[in-house]
Amino acid sequence: MTFEMFKRSTSENFLLKQLVKKAFTSKYKDSVLGILWSFLNPLIQLVILTAIFSSIFQRSIPNFPVYFMTGRLTLDFFNHATKLAMNSIKSNRGILNKIFVPRYIFAVGGICSEFINFLITIVILIIIMIATHAPFYPIALLAIIPIITLVLLITGVGLILAIVATKFTDIKHLYTIFTSLLSYACAIFYPISIVPANIRRYMELNPIYGVIAQMRSFILYGEFPSKRLMLSTFALALALFIIGIYVFRKYQDRITLDL
Repeated sequence: MTFEMFKRSTSENFLLKQLVKKAFTSKYKDSVLGILWSFLNPLIQLVILTAIFSSIFQRSIPNFPVYFMTGRLTLDFFNHATKLAMNSIKSNRGILNKIFVPRYIFAVGGICSEFINFLITIVILIIIMIATHAPFYPIALLAIIPIITLVLLITGVGLILAIVATKFTDIKHLYTIFTSLLSYACAIFYPISIVPANIRRYMELNPIYGVIAQMRSFILYGEFPSKRLMLSTFALALALFIIGIYVFRKYQDRITLDL
């Protein structure tokens, strides 16, 4: 029994590694510049938005490039990872219809590949900090805390979307609209202080904004963020993570019938 469990665990780990490798490499498969797009895409956005907004918010946002990139890279990780998880079951239905494999691996594999990409793009943030003479605070190492919160959030949302997408194809179009609006709801390129207090309360309930605000506190300002914000964001992310696992486990056996 123990040997069988070890054997299954080994095969699942191997499959997960292959799925991560496939998802990561296929992203740049037909691209001339390949992985360089992970650097160029956010840099192009940075140049454009810095030129437009830095003069407007220069007094209220210290070091706009670092402020923007911290939010942009965090939001891109959430958007790309949850979309990969959402499409993971349908895009691998050929395998699922032929052999039995743990279904969650496809969603987790997509999330892991985007996490690798996220770690790569952090290099851009470091380069920008050096170029703009931003100070490096020791407390910035604690940014791992909101990153863990973000991974929990992405996994929970991704597992839920993976199930929903097998039943409702239109969810991918609706989700694209939703993720487009997120950049405005997360204060990516503007200070939240300009938002009226009655609206700001609802924005602060957004766990992605909570993660971004914590990242900026640790990295940009070198200070510990609000404990209330950290606890509320983590609690919501953990709740969605648990709900995601519950929903996926409950409906995973019906997935093949809906493909």
